[in-house]
Amino acid sequence: MNNSATTRTITKIALEYNGNDKGLAKVAAVNFLLSTEPENQYQEMKNVADRNPKVKKWALTGYISPPEEIGKILSDPELTEIAIEALKKVGVTDQNQFRLDIHNSTKQKHIHFVVNRIDIQGKCTVKSHQIGEKFGEAVREICKDRNLKTDVEIGIEKKAAMLANLTESLRDSKNFDELLKNMSKKGFDVQLSSNIKNGISGMRIIMEKDKNHHTERQYKAGYTLSEISNKLKVSEIKIFFEIKQSVFKNKENCESLNDLRQKLQGEGLKIKVQYKGEFRPNQKNEVQDIWINKINHSKTTLPKNGLLYNKYDGFSLSAIDKDFGSLLTSITANEQIKSSLDVQNSPLVNGKDSILQIAGDLLEDVLKPSYVSPQEDELWKKKRKTRR
Repeated sequence: MNNSATTRTITKIALEYNGNDKGLAKVAAVNFLLSTEPENQYQEMKNVADRNPKVKKWALTGYISPPEEIGKILSDPELTEIAIEALKKVGVTDQNQFRLDIHNSTKQKHIHFVVNRIDIQGKCTVKSHQIGEKFGEAVREICKDRNLKTDVEIGIEKKAAMLANLTESLRDSKNFDELLKNMSKKGFDVQLSSNIKNGISGMRIIMEKDKNHHTERQYKAGYTLSEISNKLKVSEIKIFFEIKQSVFKNKENCESLNDLRQKLQGEGLKIKVQYKGEFRPNQKNEVQDIWINKINHSKTTLPKNGLLYNKYDGFSLSAIDKDFGSLLTSITANEQIKSSLDVQNSPLVNGKDSILQIAGDLLEDVLKPSYVSPQEDELWKKKRKTRR
């Protein structure tokens, strides 16, 4: 369950908000408060808090918000029990004033609380140090005891869904505007941040169903890109879009891969062609993939490996675009691929699986005087054995 807790100095507005929720709030629990009116309840709390003038942030406020699927089956008394039990784990006692209210105006039922950290004896029972982390851990312990999903488990699931939909949407997009539209169709709000120096520099992804306009000023929904994945960065996505735009701009009127290579070289990009199976010079070879990278990337300026980017090879065109097949067909139709085209290819530095071999690697072996095909080598071995 998502949750939050913080210590602060409050006004009567905090209690008024708790008890309102567009007129739909339900009082779940009240302790050591005589009045039923938020304004008077605040004054009661303030009078007790003044018994310990050393504590300035005398109130503990926050919420517990179960996911929609759990909230539907969780009764109001059960949600209240979870909240009170979690509050007791962080120091709230029967001598502390508090008010809990269940809100139903949004899709997800959730419970808010306002607690006086100072008990009626004037003692501060709730320590402020790392209170958010401590409260979250308390809620997680209770959820595990009740076989309910914790906020951490829910967060992992949401981040995985965001990353899967983001990578899929990237394949369907050629720029950030298209990315935002494609993610919106999938139920995600992508918010971009920028600065003068780097342009677009950050990204936050929010599930539309998770938006709560009543608490967005206090609690920011969603996750930043760095929280979702440490392998995918905005800088990588920017290069990703730059390469895709260049490829699809230059693919027109390309009659061969060599034509595409020359056009991309003019824009500072280099390509390497990867074939299926063994490359055969002067014959038609089936293309497995095309790798594209920037020419000006030296060893010292190579970006780090990313989710989609390999620092030595660049981007796999089949991986970054769903239309790779049709693109390949359009530029290789009726083309007899010559060996001279691929002598220019640099072999993959890190060496992929043997099933996925690069023409440059194979050609380099072919040109070696000592080169013998695996089949021919095996044949000679058998002949040598029969002669013994």
